[in-house]
Amino acid sequence: MIALAAGDRGMTAKRRSLTDLLARAHPALFSLYGGLAAFAAYFSMYAFRKPFTAATFADVPGWEGIVDFKIAIVIAQVAGYAVSKFIGVKIVSEMAATRRGVAIVGLIALSWIALVLFAVLPTNWKVAALFLNGLPLGMIWGLVFGYVEGRRTSEVVAAVLCASFIVSSGMVKSVGLWLMTVMHVGEFWMPATTGLLFFPLLVVAVIGLAQLPPPDG
Repeated sequence: MIALAAGDRGMTAKRRSLTDLLARAHPALFSLYGGLAAFAAYFSMYAFRKPFTAATFADVPGWEGIVDFKIAIVIAQVAGYAVSKFIGVKIVSEMAATRRGVAIVGLIALSWIALVLFAVLPTNWKVAALFLNGLPLGMIWGLVFGYVEGRRTSEVVAAVLCASFIVSSGMVKSVGLWLMTVMHVGEFWMPATTGLLFFPLLVVAVIGLAQLPPPDG
């Protein structure tokens, strides 16, 4: 117990040390650190939202002549994502800064569980799984941006964060294609597998964001 307590104190001291260094850092260095951490966090979110679009889902049993299965799951995920935005107006705005990191990881973990359900549930329930997948993800932007706003360098950090819109979707689709064509992962399991590959990056990015000093703007 004594050793564990000493270890906890050591980790806290290191965390404070990095936070103090960032508080005193040159604005350009701070912007680079904060921008990259925010970029990596939101980039990772795309690995749980977009990889399924790399698959064709052709000839899915039970959907012949009704509506294209891929269109149905896209609509379902977008609907969940939109509902999440409305929920997030209250939840994100009222969330304490100290809980943002846990919330980001927890919400994305829930979205990953929905991708596992997408892989294992009967075909008729897969659309519902994609709705559940989108439901937590709409709040991630607000939580990540909460680390960015209120700083003298917010505009620069936000610009780096927004660059994730440009590269993330194409990148995770490429990973999804690689999993299907090279690693021979089935198209229904590919989205969950892609998310799992990016989960360590998400955790590292969130830990990095948690080191940022309080807003100074």
